[in-house]
Amino acid sequence: MKQNLNIINKLNQDLNAATGTAERTRKIPPLQKWQPNSTSPLDIKICSNGEWWHEGTKMTRQSLVDLFASVLWAEYVDGQKVYYLKTPTDKYRIDVADTPLFINQVRQVVDLGLLWVEFETTNGDVIRLDDEHDLYFAEYEGVSRLYIDTRFNLTARLMNNAMYHLVELGEVYQTDTHTHLHITSGGKVHIVSQPNEPSER
Repeated sequence: MKQNLNIINKLNQDLNAATGTAERTRKIPPLQKWQPNSTSPLDIKICSNGEWWHEGTKMTRQSLVDLFASVLWAEYVDGQKVYYLKTPTDKYRIDVADTPLFINQVRQVVDLGLLWVEFETTNGDVIRLDDEHDLYFAEYEGVSRLYIDTRFNLTARLMNNAMYHLVELGEVYQTDTHTHLHITSGGKVHIVSQPNEPSER
């Protein structure tokens, strides 16, 4: 336990030095430029409800969680996605139950004369719905959930309140087999579809 606490303190110090601040910030460091020479496990888990836990204890210091979320990194190892907290010198492998980022806000913004749909995560990331960041449904533990891909191979999941708001901003169309949600962002209609649940007979 003491070793893990030392790692947490070192990680915090390294990130503060790299970002130049100990305050909550959404400035994402240039992780793609960092080439750490050390990889080690760290007993941190991001649960499927978005909570961060360290050694069985929930992390309640939001500024620290936000700082760690800003250096989330994912790589594919033997076909499996593996998650890390990445610093200039080290990568710390962590456990992610479903996805590491969670969207709790949806809004429309005007930019260069176009109306865009933007999503904000619980850690302050902003993701714009466009050709590179599109929505899709996927199953987790038998439940269909709505996701969007974002930075560094990471994925964000829409929480229920954000999903309901998104539906209000779009148009829903039903067919015999699927429900389709049409959402306009940046002058383009994005379509996300979900199979209908079998009707009871």
